[in-house]
Amino acid sequence: MQKQISIYQSIVNDMVEGVIFLDENDIIRICNPAAEKIRNVSAERIVGRPIFEIHPPPTHPRIRDLLANLKSGVISSSNRIIHSRGRYFENSYSAIRDLAENYLGTLLISRDITERKRLSEENLQLKNPSSQAPRMIAGSAAMKRVVEMIDAVAGLDSTVLVTGENGTGKELVVERIHRQSARREGPLVRVNCAALPETLIESELFGYVRGAFTGAVEDRKGKFELAHGGTLFLDEIGEIPIASQAKLLRAIQEKRVQPVGGRREIEVDVRIVAATNRDLSDAVEHGVFREDLFYRFNVISINVPPLRERREDILPLAEFFLEQFCHSMGRDKRCLSPAVRALLLSYPFPGNVRQLKHAMERAVALGKEELILLDDLPADLTGRRIQAASPLPVFDPDQPLRDALAQFERDYIVCALSHFEHRKLEAARALGISRKSLWEKINRHALQPADVT
Repeated sequence: MQKQISIYQSIVNDMVEGVIFLDENDIIRICNPAAEKIRNVSAERIVGRPIFEIHPPPTHPRIRDLLANLKSGVISSSNRIIHSRGRYFENSYSAIRDLAENYLGTLLISRDITERKRLSEENLQLKNPSSQAPRMIAGSAAMKRVVEMIDAVAGLDSTVLVTGENGTGKELVVERIHRQSARREGPLVRVNCAALPETLIESELFGYVRGAFTGAVEDRKGKFELAHGGTLFLDEIGEIPIASQAKLLRAIQEKRVQPVGGRREIEVDVRIVAATNRDLSDAVEHGVFREDLFYRFNVISINVPPLRERREDILPLAEFFLEQFCHSMGRDKRCLSPAVRALLLSYPFPGNVRQLKHAMERAVALGKEELILLDDLPADLTGRRIQAASPLPVFDPDQPLRDALAQFERDYIVCALSHFEHRKLEAARALGISRKSLWEKINRHALQPADVT
């Protein structure tokens, strides 16, 4: 028997896969040399200690749920891919039972799949170039930290909350997370929460069955079901009405949805990634966002810094956009003049990367020379203003300040819609409000279709 144990010990020690065994109390009893190298731990330090000591605290609830399901027999094994120190590993967790089906412990095996993943991605890109993770300009230290965070969490299945001002590129972060995840061959389903009327949120997210309400002439899948096997991106999550937040929380926790008007629940396998430009902790304090939902989203948070805090990225981004638009518009290569470069580096960019991108698009479209000049840039960057006669307001004793402010708001909204050629989403972003809020103001001021369509 001792000889057999010695043979088994030698086999485990010589395996290229990392092997860790937990007993029935989740205590580490075996950790082979490969596991030490992969996990950057010492067997001498962790053997005899709980498994949670080699995992960061935010992952403990998920690990507890996994081990509970293995012990109870709900599942017999589980697999996930992690990214660590520039390499990818496939971790499998299997319940070990005796002949009487008594639970003895859990076997963790880690395999280095970096090369396999690289070859798989190359094949996928050759078949479908659009599946490649989007390029991110990250010359600044701030953006390098963002990219490192993306690479660290992409291989996990944890919920991610992406925060940052409008126009910073949160959507690009979400797309990159999806393209680098194990779900990259599944769908990436986007939901703009701010654009959903409150009465349609549940039917959009969870679907509905025929006859559920007037106009429901056939069954329709919701966004959760459409994202099965992939990633569900909840953009502007801070705009979800509090009345709908409880059902959203349950769907995320239970991984089950019930279509509107339906009697059965549907299991869904989705990874949740959310984005917001709001301070959700402040929204929790003001009672407009559920605290439990906030903590469910805030498992892993990635903050995308504004462009003014990463000035090293401004010129590389501008040149990247120039190249893009020259190619798409069939124009010869364009270069930034010294004056334009100096202006871009000094400008605060309240509209962030989106504002810079639109400026380069205009410069390529309207510029006539190979060199991009100041006159090719939009007026908001150069400080040029079209000055019209603007007399001081006339005081009307019969008009209270409240009515005067309302009239100004109405006129300002009409001007914003006109400026953006009636593109309401862009107008709302420029005004610093959600599209839903803009619609409410349009209705409140009884603007005519000619003003808003």
